[in-house]
Amino acid sequence: MNGVRFWMALASLLLSLGCNASIAHDGQPGMGGGVASSGGAAATGGGPSTITQGRDAIAERCQVTQLAPPQLRRLTAIELERTLRDTFPSLATAWSGVRLGADPVSPLGFSNDARTLVVASQTAQELLGTADDVAQNVTAPAALAALVPCAAAAAPGRACADQLVQAVGARLFRRALSSDEAADYGALFDSVAASSDFATGAHWVVAALIQSPSTVYRSELGVAAGSSRKLTPDELASELSYTYGGTAPSAELLAAAERGDFAASEARIAKAKELFATPAGREQLHQFLAEWSGYGRVASKTKTTVMNFESLRTSMQQETKLFFDEAVVSRKGGVREVLTANYTFVDSSLAQLYGFGAASSTGFAQVERPAGQGLGLLAQGSMLAGSAHADASSPTLRGLVVYERLLCHQKPPVPPNVGVIAAVIPGAKTTTRQRYEVAHRTNASCAGCHQFFDPLGFGFEHFDEAGRYRADEGGLSIDATGQALAYPDTSVVFAFDGEDDLAQKLANNSAVSDCVSGLAAAYAFAGAGGRTCLAEDARAAFARGELGVLDYLAALAGSPSFVERAP
Repeated sequence: MNGVRFWMALASLLLSLGCNASIAHDGQPGMGGGVASSGGAAATGGGPSTITQGRDAIAERCQVTQLAPPQLRRLTAIELERTLRDTFPSLATAWSGVRLGADPVSPLGFSNDARTLVVASQTAQELLGTADDVAQNVTAPAALAALVPCAAAAAPGRACADQLVQAVGARLFRRALSSDEAADYGALFDSVAASSDFATGAHWVVAALIQSPSTVYRSELGVAAGSSRKLTPDELASELSYTYGGTAPSAELLAAAERGDFAASEARIAKAKELFATPAGREQLHQFLAEWSGYGRVASKTKTTVMNFESLRTSMQQETKLFFDEAVVSRKGGVREVLTANYTFVDSSLAQLYGFGAASSTGFAQVERPAGQGLGLLAQGSMLAGSAHADASSPTLRGLVVYERLLCHQKPPVPPNVGVIAAVIPGAKTTTRQRYEVAHRTNASCAGCHQFFDPLGFGFEHFDEAGRYRADEGGLSIDATGQALAYPDTSVVFAFDGEDDLAQKLANNSAVSDCVSGLAAAYAFAGAGGRTCLAEDARAAFARGELGVLDYLAALAGSPSFVERAP
């Protein structure tokens, strides 16, 4: 079937060319620049564009909620894999997963931004390989008969292929196929099966359906409705299911949307919470929390001062996941709970590393932190070890975590010929803080930028490169005082002494809740084409402490931007 493979490869190339374009108002890919509506706003597609949405803009509050632009959102690798597994239950363990490489990360640190998720030629080839793999699995005799029972007949033909197209296509496309679409896939089956057999024709029909833009992309184009564009019932069902469940909508969810069950904001919020409560929804929540906090960076870290750190870093990631389960899900906490909780989770290896707590017989146990030895997320081993070097702590890296992820400031570009921090010299009478101050505060080319984040990082100096508390540094006294400066005027916002105090001061600062809520909205709306101010009522409630992180994310489903798009 080399000829079929050629045409499928060509289809993949056309997919990469067509779907990187902007979106015209008839819902078809346009081949030019952004197409402006009569109101002058350019519709935004899934291809590359100028990204104007900076971290500082994300945190800004607005008087009026804005609408996101219409867009196509390419499924992330995780979303595509879940969609395929849900569509074809027979895959189970027989399939190793999608062939797609790691999704590109946006300037905000998220892997689901529609502007960075494009189908270039490499991705198109990976989609072809994925589609071929899946088709080979699901068109094996037993699997194919389970997919469409008519395939078990003595001589299945076009009528059975039509059943296959309708059953699989509706699930993958998250909508019913048009008569023209069904006819095209039927014609593909005829052309292949004529020179082979039913199973081979079914194979390439399935492969073509998987590679279709209607599978690979989520449509959020809507239809004109007064001064905005209203999402169709199918689009709304997909937005609910992918945002809160990480996969394609079920037939029941699609039917509920078609009936208008989610017209009221309260109904959408209730459904969002219901989806979040499923195992897939919980993983979707953790995906956001991991990308926002960055705790997964510890997975690639090594420590020259700790034996078997490779196993410890796995435990650290599980510790933080359990911490989020408790703080965000069980306690429905907001910024204060996340930043100032006095508990964590340890297994036997972490209890030994940290020097406190005792693991349960089942693995991890919830334990209280010793007084004065850290609070909340920022004291997690994954966060501390993930923002440190192999042999020393890093006030710069740790300060940037606060600066970027909690205060929503953009790290400036690193200047050329930047100096190197002096290495730790055994027996030297200088602390890490002193070495950083010499390198960054006394150097004029460094001080202008580092004054905003190094002092934040000094608050973590009672924790070494592996996240262990230390009363001193090699017998030298530790100065963990610091201050947060306003940007760009450098006025002092607050001063602190140590991580505990820093965590409390951050929890009391409205800029932190505004930053977190802005980033969460940007994640939920896939970057929103660079637009901000997408759910101001929910953001205000979050800032007042009326909503925790989980309920705030669910409340986004009740915002106008969840059901409408800009004209």
